Amino acid sequence: MDDVLKENIIKSLGIDALPQEQQEEALVKIGNMIFQGVLMKVMENMAEADRDEFEKLLSEKNNEPEAILNFLRSKIANLDEIVNEEIIKFKQESANFMNNIKA
Repeated sequence: MDDVLKENIIKSLGIDALPQEQQEEALVKIGNMIFQGVLMKVMENMAEADRDEFEKLLSEKNNEPEAILNFLRSKIANLDEIVNEEIIKFKQESANFMNNIKA
């Protein structure tokens, strides 16, 4: 996650008041949730052979996040757009949740 995006998420979700360590933990969890949403979307649009290859890559013990990202970029032309959509969706759902708590 780039620094501008991290700052945006930290401020928009109101976790900027937390200690740095807790902010980082929250960002990791948020990143994982966003990544799961991205995976669900791309798996729906992937050809079966590509899906099988991807599942094999995910099951390898030494898979690197960069290798996974490179694979997805090679198979999904609009990956960055999908990631941005999932980030926006997460932020909207989080804001709605927080508004409901405050109400």
